[in-house]
Amino acid sequence: MRILAIASGNTLRRDDGVAHHVLDLLDGVEKRAALQLSIELAQEIAAFDTVFFLDADVNEGAPRLVPVDAFPARAALTHRSQAAEIVYLARSLYGFGGAAWLCRIPVRDFGYGEGLSPEAHQSAQQAAALILDELAQTSACER
Repeated sequence: MRILAIASGNTLRRDDGVAHHVLDLLDGVEKRAALQLSIELAQEIAAFDTVFFLDADVNEGAPRLVPVDAFPARAALTHRSQAAEIVYLARSLYGFGGAAWLCRIPVRDFGYGEGLSPEAHQSAQQAAALILDELAQTSACER
């Protein structure tokens, strides 16, 4: 099973780069890092069975996985896209038939600078565990 994890966010805006730290904690998956999601990812994700989009979230709580429902862009396509738009393009243009998840990682500090707040560091650990647990469950179901 081919799995791709895509981190988006600005590592120079403190906790906004939390997704990139989650990538470092994941083993057994292919990884991509981006400042922001773009439609060019649609063709690439089509080759995978499961895709995880990782991103910082301003909402409080624990990290969570949300299934990505594909939908077409609501406005003209730009250089910044949502995961659902990318999945829609991957399904309609390139035959992507896999699962897509958005991992929302709660954070607070979007100030200038590098490094994570203690809360974001904890969220990164929890998000990685959540993804690895999902992968373990998926693997168990396929056996």
